[in-house]
Amino acid sequence: AIAGLIVVEGVLLIDKKIDDPIGVLSAHGLAGIWGGLSLGLFAAPRLAAYNLPGSHGGLFYTGSLTQMGSQALAIVVVFAFVFSTSYAVFWVTNKIYGLRVSPEMENAGLDISEHGMYGYPEQFIPAAEFGLSGVPALERVGTGPISDPEVTT
Repeated sequence: AIAGLIVVEGVLLIDKKIDDPIGVLSAHGLAGIWGGLSLGLFAAPRLAAYNLPGSHGGLFYTGSLTQMGSQALAIVVVFAFVFSTSYAVFWVTNKIYGLRVSPEMENAGLDISEHGMYGYPEQFIPAAEFGLSGVPALERVGTGPISDPEVTT
């Protein structure tokens, strides 16, 4: 439940400011950080014994910050690795191919300029073209998206 709240709030806070169209940062980044830190809070001592020597369990079981500190350090190390690796890959890609499209392509939208179609075509079909089921009414000859009077389905 907590991770769900974190993802929803993350989408509202992060995705409105960062170009993250599929929500990777809010879904995987923030929820992953919570998952790592929650182990530092809730790890049972009998399970923590399987970890590195010195792991005693989560803060709520033992009152010790050892596991929480280990989890926080791991999060920082993973972030540093992912950031530096991604930065290097994007830097090389930018030098070879470029990462940006032209302003014209960006204004048109990449679904149109790259693929020649809308990403969500149902948003651009008039409501009158849909039947009661929400599917385009192709069976109405001459009135649907296909207006050739000889085409029927």
